[in-house]
Amino acid sequence: MLREFLIISLLTALGASYSLFSGLAPRPWAVPDLQAGEIRLEDAQALEVIWVDARSKDAYAAGHAPNALFYDAGDPTGSLAAILEKWLMEPRVIVVYCADEACGTSRKIAEELRANLPDAEIYSLKGGWSVWAE
Repeated sequence: MLREFLIISLLTALGASYSLFSGLAPRPWAVPDLQAGEIRLEDAQALEVIWVDARSKDAYAAGHAPNALFYDAGDPTGSLAAILEKWLMEPRVIVVYCADEACGTSRKIAEELRANLPDAEIYSLKGGWSVWAE
């Protein structure tokens, strides 16, 4: 019985070591690539999402995601109403983006939207518009 236990333990340790060092499993001490509430551009593009642009009006005018709604910080109630109306007409995942990863505006707006639309699936885009523009 001890022999079987040692064999099973050895095989388990070999399997775990192989998974960790071959890259099949993430290392337990590694920092996760995505934070809670974030989505990658590739994943968002694979879905039919409602894009919400949280950048300035000039940046939005210069270029934005297809059919993106502009979130006007000067009129958050009006912007929220437009997003709410769009989501109620056709419930889909909502992705908010701002200028780049350092910009925290998209995370704040996503939190605000989650508070107002508890049934919606809402993310902020990892890397922001800078990832889209690449």
